[in-house]
Amino acid sequence: MRDIVRVQNGTSIYNSSNLGGMKKSTNKLPIIICATAGILLGSFAFKVSIAGINKTDTNDSSKSGLSDALNNKSTNYEAIDKFNDILFNSFGIDRYNPITILTANYPYFKMYYNNEYQDYLVQTQIELEKKALEEKKIQEAKEKALEANAQIKENTETAENTSSESSANTFQEVSSSITYEGDEEDEEKVTDSVVTSGKVNIINQTNYKIDVNKLLAEPLNLPNKKGPQILIYHTHTTESYLKNLEQLTMKNVESRTTDSKYNVTRVGEALINNLKKYDINVLHDTTIHDKDYNSSYGNSLKTLTKYVDKYSSLKMTIDLHRDAISGQKLRVVKTINGKNAAQIMFVIGTDSKLPNSKWKENLKLALKIQARLNELYPGLVKPVYISKNRYNQHLTNGSVIIEIGGDGNTIDECVRSTEYLARAINDVLYKSK
Repeated sequence: MRDIVRVQNGTSIYNSSNLGGMKKSTNKLPIIICATAGILLGSFAFKVSIAGINKTDTNDSSKSGLSDALNNKSTNYEAIDKFNDILFNSFGIDRYNPITILTANYPYFKMYYNNEYQDYLVQTQIELEKKALEEKKIQEAKEKALEANAQIKENTETAENTSSESSANTFQEVSSSITYEGDEEDEEKVTDSVVTSGKVNIINQTNYKIDVNKLLAEPLNLPNKKGPQILIYHTHTTESYLKNLEQLTMKNVESRTTDSKYNVTRVGEALINNLKKYDINVLHDTTIHDKDYNSSYGNSLKTLTKYVDKYSSLKMTIDLHRDAISGQKLRVVKTINGKNAAQIMFVIGTDSKLPNSKWKENLKLALKIQARLNELYPGLVKPVYISKNRYNQHLTNGSVIIEIGGDGNTIDECVRSTEYLARAINDVLYKSK
């Protein structure tokens, strides 16, 4: 038995010659129903869309023809027919040949029949969102580029304005080397009464009660490992000294310089050479941290952290400075063995402002070295200055600031002092055991 389903133009859409074929035909029934529903709904939708004809993607001549036909009230039905012809044709459909409707929509019917239509909708939505995201990224990139160009322009203008200033203003001039610590509150160095205990003198800027004798009696809690033992670095790397005593009475003598022959790095190098006489493994970092003076301690903290992380053997980290006061050159000397030597001062930070669990161990080391210097070279060392600031001394036991001389001392006087300081450090770290 042979069944043939035909459409208007006589085209066969299905043939079968046996009962099995009939069963297959039954399975295709949903496609035929969907096609028929699509034709009916499509025709209705096209008629409802007459008011939106100017939005359809047809050519200008078609639109003109439709407009003329629709405005002719006497031939309203003819106008509708003409409109339908044009509208259907714009979608590649012949309304007198329904198979073209089926052909145009067959991919969607097939997806629906195979339960793939929902996936198609989801994928379409994903692609739309992806495209929108890409467009958003492109727009954001354009906006960032505009902002970057504006910043470059602003920086250029600032640099041009700055370049007109004199070279004398390249560095910000300040007095004391321990006045500023990063963004902390500025605290002027004041002269308090000196507290003396045995061979040790202190100036205490904090509210803590310091038991000097107890600290001197306690052993040091320092690493005992092979490797570098001492690190010398400079938070205020450009602090300078006088070339000779004639400069002491001169005006406009700069108190900072990048010339390593006359700044604290020269004194640091001299201290290293004297420590090496005792076979002490010493490191020296000469990074300039004080181009922006108020950022000095933040900059030197990065340097110090790098060394502390790398060398767990460090017994002592010395931030080497020189002192100064506002308004005049500070000259601090003591005659040792018939020659002038610059006085030395230890500065110890506490946890009064920022956490620092190491401060008592740091103070203990400073007190022991001061006591030894007072035994060997009375008057060479000034009182230990105990500050409310932290000064990056929270990373290790044995972290100290050492100020050698002031901005009124000659470079030779400060270099000479390093010989005496090196001996006291060696005695405390190695001979006191």
